[in-house]
Amino acid sequence: MVLEVQPAVIEHEDTQMEKPTVSLIRYESSPHSLAEALRESNGFEKIEAGYQVLIKPNLVGWDPEYPIAPYGVYTTSRLVEDMVVLLRDYGIKDITIGEGSARRGRRGKGGKLHGTSLIFSALGYSYLREKYGVKLLDFFDEPFEKVDFENFSLNISKVVLEADFVINMPVLKTHNQTRLSLGLKNLKGCIDLKSRRFCHNETIPLDLFCSFFVEAIRPSLTVLDGIYALEKGPYYLGTAYRINAIVASQDPLAVDVLGAMIAGFEPMAVDHIALYAERNNRSLNVDSFTVKGCDLAKFKKPLKWDFRWREDNTGPKNWDKLGVSGISIPKYDQTICTGCASMYNPLSMLFTSAYKGEPFEGIEVLSGKKMKPSQGFNKTVLFGNCMIRKNRRDPNIKEAVYIRGCPVTLEEIIGQLGKMGINAHIEFFAQFRESLAKRYDGNPDFDPRHYFMPGATGYNG
Repeated sequence: MVLEVQPAVIEHEDTQMEKPTVSLIRYESSPHSLAEALRESNGFEKIEAGYQVLIKPNLVGWDPEYPIAPYGVYTTSRLVEDMVVLLRDYGIKDITIGEGSARRGRRGKGGKLHGTSLIFSALGYSYLREKYGVKLLDFFDEPFEKVDFENFSLNISKVVLEADFVINMPVLKTHNQTRLSLGLKNLKGCIDLKSRRFCHNETIPLDLFCSFFVEAIRPSLTVLDGIYALEKGPYYLGTAYRINAIVASQDPLAVDVLGAMIAGFEPMAVDHIALYAERNNRSLNVDSFTVKGCDLAKFKKPLKWDFRWREDNTGPKNWDKLGVSGISIPKYDQTICTGCASMYNPLSMLFTSAYKGEPFEGIEVLSGKKMKPSQGFNKTVLFGNCMIRKNRRDPNIKEAVYIRGCPVTLEEIIGQLGKMGINAHIEFFAQFRESLAKRYDGNPDFDPRHYFMPGATGYNG
């Protein structure tokens, strides 16, 4: 059955016509719920049959070693397919699904770098290519173009910049560096690795960069996937909830404002949203938008965004209960890049596995780009190439331990801990990851078919 996505009836009051329209729809079935969200938000109002359309989901990355529960981590494949179906019904034939998932793995002879192609395979995106003729694109396989902003420049995918109609499809999830990762933040996946590293800057806040992406990329439509919402995201450590929300608008700010409110945040408290609004003289009051569809209050699900750390900033809060001492791992900051940030939990878990009741021998672990060594530690672990470059000659370091990488790998962490005499147990971490992946099994609210399409290689159920 062909579903018509026609523009919604426009209100005749002048005050209504001046406001950007945003729809909030309860997800009930595919593709009908998304079709309703697009009708109510006039989502296809500016699209034409001959356009080159690019869909940018949130596919943050895949781990080929350990299982991942996908709920709230990735844009649901079901909603991406719904968008493809509706575009084709609307007469659009040139559809590309593109992402720039961070590449990781081994470089050099015989090594492999895992990125967008791996997650396309894990979730079964080839099904969309074979059934609908869409193109699947890794942004890193295509050129980037330098784009100047106020006092800096970023390299942005040319494919994204040249598309006639960009559809941004973020997930409703929190982020441990920027509080939320919604539409504005999701566009970070369109820039190259050099620019991403630059965004985790020693002097310029990450949120400032996140507030600028949308001014260069300018998505024609933003659809926030809130079928599942993720607390303490953006990756596998987060806890997902089923809330069945879809938010859609031609105005990216409207989507992020509603998304923030659903997650229990005042939009002004999310720095990149507030910075964008201030720079563009925009209101963050929900009354400044025409909201169509469901009552916002029915979807609200306050989400925690951060992980608790010890009051003295020497490690995760659960180390207090375990009595871990003799070691300091200060909390990550915005200067640590995504690749190394994803290795922060394995690092702390491996130290936890090695703790046997006796204090460590005086170890400090430093990460990101601006941490400095403290006096009084016997060994200083410099986590990642940025820390090594910054502090390798610091006179406060008695003995330096280099955990090299950009990003750091799990193998490098284990190897360097072994050289330090730290008997870390990878089985401990593996069991932890297994438990995270299986915690939704048997719960009818969590449907793996929302993510794993026919031919998916990443489904372990």
